[in-house]
Amino acid sequence: MNLSSYNFYLPDNLIASRPKKPRGTSRLLVVNRNSNEITISTFDKLLDFFNPNDLFVFNDTKVEPVYLVCKDYNGSTKSFLLIKELDNKSWQVLTKNPKEKEFILPDSSICFLSQAPNSRDWVLTFKSNVREIISLYGRMPLPPYIKREPDKEDFIDYQTVFARFAGSIAAPTAGLHFSKDILRNMASMNIETDFLTLHVGMGTFLPIKTEDLDNHKMHKERFYIKKSLISKIRKKKDKGERIVTVGTTSLRALEAYCINKKQSGEFMETDLFIKDDFSFKLTDSLLTNFHLPKSTLLVLVSSFLGYELTKKCYEIAVKEKFHFFSYGDAMLIL
Repeated sequence: MNLSSYNFYLPDNLIASRPKKPRGTSRLLVVNRNSNEITISTFDKLLDFFNPNDLFVFNDTKVEPVYLVCKDYNGSTKSFLLIKELDNKSWQVLTKNPKEKEFILPDSSICFLSQAPNSRDWVLTFKSNVREIISLYGRMPLPPYIKREPDKEDFIDYQTVFARFAGSIAAPTAGLHFSKDILRNMASMNIETDFLTLHVGMGTFLPIKTEDLDNHKMHKERFYIKKSLISKIRKKKDKGERIVTVGTTSLRALEAYCINKKQSGEFMETDLFIKDDFSFKLTDSLLTNFHLPKSTLLVLVSSFLGYELTKKCYEIAVKEKFHFFSYGDAMLIL
């Protein structure tokens, strides 16, 4: 398959700019890989598809408020996405068409934009500790397809209720559907939950720019998996109990672990690009959102579900006016 194979028409009005509230009330498209059956349901029926002792694996990374808005000396606003901490006063950033080199923060202090030596990367340098600035003035880093500025609601909406370890510049969005009540219901039904950590970075959301997918290089992302989780998964696989990954980040972390030479219980890095006939080792079911055309996430879903069935699901989702992307509806692949 080439990149063009993963394109599809999506009306702008199906791109969710806000999540449905309260959590857990979105729509759910359910597809069975064995029977090819597709069912339109709602997220509050999610647990009906599972049995006691099935295991849901969540990504407990925490999104940092790394979207920063400054002004230049002409009074024009300029936004920066802080993507990588270089030291306590400098971050690598993404920004559009930078012309000025000095910017004014909300507290009237100055920051300086420069290009890294022998690189196209932009670096923003501050006079004080960046972490303090982020805590005071940072906003949640909403994806660019959400055509509005982040606001106070996004501090809650764009964070999972189980977020624990800070380090992401984007949310593991499948986890946004889960409320504390849903997690309690899972426990009462003896449906098990556990957590790994993958800090979502540029590798997850950067677009594919090459028609030949083999030429696309993923950026590395850091992840951590407890030894106890791997042990639990192996025991459940032996018993025929299902492993459900909540989100593509959880799936990539588990599958990357299988091909990584390091042991669980320590941080690892992955640039795994799941595509085509990838052999999945640990994942039985996937809960995910609906993804962008021509994205690595759509290619991953297609690899897990199959290209033709993925195409059919997305056609149904568009026809039935499901909401797409980070704040959109969910898709369950059994």
